Amino acid sequence: MKVEMINYSRKYIIDAKKLKQLVKRIGELASCRDGIVSISFVGKKRIRNINKRFRKSNKATNVISFSFLDVVAGEKIIGDIVICPIVASEEANKYGNNFVDYITFLLIHGFLHLLGYDHIRKEDQLLMEKKEEEIFKSIPRWNFIKEAGH
Repeated sequence: MKVEMINYSRKYIIDAKKLKQLVKRIGELASCRDGIVSISFVGKKRIRNINKRFRKSNKATNVISFSFLDVVAGEKIIGDIVICPIVASEEANKYGNNFVDYITFLLIHGFLHLLGYDHIRKEDQLLMEKKEEEIFKSIPRWNFIKEAGH
């Protein structure tokens, strides 16, 4: 699997090597070993604009996924995951979660959406939550994101 990463967030520093290893491991555990996944880290304004444009919700959110599951120029494109670490940090603090663990969970959640999992119906939600927990318990805890200046 090829993982592309871009960090538009000025407030957070991402260890791209650790992130790519982590996403590849998530892919393996989700039975998706080949293809291209793009991960973007963005600020609140950008994710709010994306959310408004594509989901008709005018608010900042923690993660949005865009599944492609297509082949372009001979390469399997899985999709894009867009994460707002600022919103994730606020939510982690609000609910008493570890920030890195929460971002890791959002990566898993976003990746599963790329593969077609959803949580609209209760039965689908339970299936997705079970898979999220299974993957989360099976991956290493790498400190791949931190606030700039810390």
